[in-house]
Amino acid sequence: MPSFHRPFGRTCATAAATVTLALALAACGSTAEDAAPTAEPTDATTSVTPSAATSSGAPASPTPESTDLGPLLTVDINGKDVSPNAEEIDLGAGEKLLVEVDSDRAGELHVHSAPEQFIEFAAGATNTELVVNTPGTVEVEDHETSAVVAIIEVR
Repeated sequence: MPSFHRPFGRTCATAAATVTLALALAACGSTAEDAAPTAEPTDATTSVTPSAATSSGAPASPTPESTDLGPLLTVDINGKDVSPNAEEIDLGAGEKLLVEVDSDRAGELHVHSAPEQFIEFAAGATNTELVVNTPGTVEVEDHETSAVVAIIEVR
């Protein structure tokens, strides 16, 4: 019977990819109590900064229309309906991304960066600035539905 030997390097690469995928999927199953804090970055690579909103739910000044705040991600949530669907965004490392969430429920967006970040939002309008300093591909998903709202390519 002929013997088949798989090259050791390919076996290790396959195993490493499998472990990486399993860890990424497991991270989405964690609860907020297991996760890093939302408002304070855990190191110098990323940060999430909530911004103020007026009592009417409109963002406080400055607004994206009046100043150049950089790229904008607008997320609309109505129950289980979440949009956009995997919007592609190019972002420079350290560049601010304004995230505007308009939702009929409170919830949380998971930002799969290193370290992972969380954007908590209330029912109504929530505005947050997101900064990712580590280059790579970062997914942003709604925790409740697991819908991927954006794929950020950080250069």
